[in-house]
Amino acid sequence: MLTLCKYKILSPAEISRYSNVDRARVYDSLNRLIEKGFIQKEPIKRGANYRIIPIERIFTKIRGDYKRKIEETIIIEKAIKELKINIDDLEPKVWSISNSREKIRKKIKDLINSAQDRVFIIVTPDLLMEELGGFDWILKALWSKKFSTNSIQIIVALKFFKALKEEIKKLLKINITIHSIEGDNVIPFGLLISDNDFLLTTLDQVIEAPEYTSGLWLENGSLKQINGYEHLFRHYISSECKEIRIVKKKYPLNYN
Repeated sequence: MLTLCKYKILSPAEISRYSNVDRARVYDSLNRLIEKGFIQKEPIKRGANYRIIPIERIFTKIRGDYKRKIEETIIIEKAIKELKINIDDLEPKVWSISNSREKIRKKIKDLINSAQDRVFIIVTPDLLMEELGGFDWILKALWSKKFSTNSIQIIVALKFFKALKEEIKKLLKINITIHSIEGDNVIPFGLLISDNDFLLTTLDQVIEAPEYTSGLWLENGSLKQINGYEHLFRHYISSECKEIRIVKKKYPLNYN
C-alpha cells in the first residue's frame, strides 16, 4: 500500500521489486486491499495494474469503521449489563474422579489453593505415607494457605504418628485446628470442604496400605449441600477424633 502511495499505479511485478516483498504475498495483499476498496484494478493487455484511491478516502473509511465498532461495543456492553441472572438457578456440577491417585491429589491442591473462607479436611492415611510420596506436600499446602490468608478457617483431621509431630506444631502455631483420628479402624472416606466445593474420596479396598483413588467433586454446591457435608465433617471429628493442642511443660519448683 505504501509503495502504491508513492508510485500511484504499478503492476504486481513492479510492486514486488520496489517493496522487496515476495510476488505471491503481493497478490494476496492486493486482493485484500481490493476487498477493502482501497485500491482499484485496471486491466491491461498483459495482466493488470493497480492504482490506489485518494488517501483521504482510505482514512475516512478506516475511521468510520472504528467508530462503528466502538458504537457496537457500547450497545453490547449495555445489553449485557441489563441481563439478569438468578444465581440460585445455576445448577451445581458433580464430577467423578476414578482410579487416579494423581488426579485426587491435584484436585486437593487446587481446592486448598483456591479457598478463601474455609478448608475442612479429613486427611486419609495414603496422603501421608512415605511410600506414596510423603506428607510434606499436603501439610505445606495447608500451611501456605493459612499463612497467606490469615482470616481463613482451616480444620484438619488426620491419623497422628510421631514423624508428623514437628510439622503439626508449625500448623498449630498459625492457628490451624488439628484433630487426631483415634482408634485402629480403617478410615472409611476422605472429605475436603473448600468454600462451596467439596471432594469426597472413598476407600478402594481394605488392604495393608489402603488407597482412596476414587471420588466425587461437587463444584459450586448449594448452601444445603455444603451444610450437609459440613455436618458430616463435624460429626466425624466430634465422635472419632481428639483435638491436638500445644501444652506448655510444667517444671517443678526449685526449693534450693
